[in-house]
Amino acid sequence: MPDFKALRYITSPNMSISDSKNHHPGIDNKGPFLMMNPFSSRCCQHNHAQGWPYFAEHIFMATPDNGLAALLFAEAVVTAKVANGQEISIESAGHYPFDDQISFTVHTANGVSFPYYIRIPNWCNQASVLVNGKKVQQAFKAGSYVKIERTWNDGDKITLTLPMELSITKWKENKGSISINRGPLTYSLKIQEQYIKKDSKASAIGDSKWQDNADPEKWPSFEILPNSPWNYGIVYAGQKPGEIIEVIKSEWPEDNFPFTPDHVPVRLKVKGKQIPEWKIDQYGLTDVLPASPVQVNTEAEELELIPMGAARLRISAFPVIKY
Repeated sequence: MPDFKALRYITSPNMSISDSKNHHPGIDNKGPFLMMNPFSSRCCQHNHAQGWPYFAEHIFMATPDNGLAALLFAEAVVTAKVANGQEISIESAGHYPFDDQISFTVHTANGVSFPYYIRIPNWCNQASVLVNGKKVQQAFKAGSYVKIERTWNDGDKITLTLPMELSITKWKENKGSISINRGPLTYSLKIQEQYIKKDSKASAIGDSKWQDNADPEKWPSFEILPNSPWNYGIVYAGQKPGEIIEVIKSEWPEDNFPFTPDHVPVRLKVKGKQIPEWKIDQYGLTDVLPASPVQVNTEAEELELIPMGAARLRISAFPVIKY
């Protein structure tokens, strides 16, 4: 959930319903495993909370040659000992993975020489780096590290640019469907979500023990049902991604939380058509993808896509509509 108070045990790239029903045998598990319940699947609830400190401690890492490496990109400050043990700090800033620039500012009492490494993501083929506004003349290979070795002074600024390229992934083994990506993020159909509040006690899975001292009003459960059509395919005939996809940028959200449907800072628009025969199956689940290309007589519509992480209901593997 957007407030991190509940999650569901099972999720998938194509998920048009998230209710409290037992979907067995469509899902191997028996019980309400699609329900957003804070007291179900206790190990998952704990693991979610542990993910954030694990992420934070791996943003920067020490290197064997007494340097420092930027592995993950987030707004953060690291204090570390480099070279012969001199303490420095580096501040990273930027709205990755939405914006294409990340900056690193060095803070040091004295000039110090050490190697600084920056990870170039595997998806990025056009990376570039500036140091104090001057271009670093190196080859930037996707899936590798850039090494910058120099004497660093207080206020030195490194600017990493990772152009957010549009790409289309083709899933040959999944009915010939496609997914649409921008940079490191895969995008999903924006489905209007209807939230239905439920009794957390009643909808907890069978092996969950209710917490007697917990107020269920403060820890509610929710069903999330689709309030708009979800059964769309993408009109696509092998064009370059930029020819069929429009990128729409918005202001950064004031609450610094970009992963909600109405506050994502980057949306995509693409043409699609509804596939009437693609429905909810006999188990109450999104039915198997129709094999692409799909022939339909419905009218083309402009579809809005949002990052998969912002969508609690989603279609992320789309059938291809035949021209």
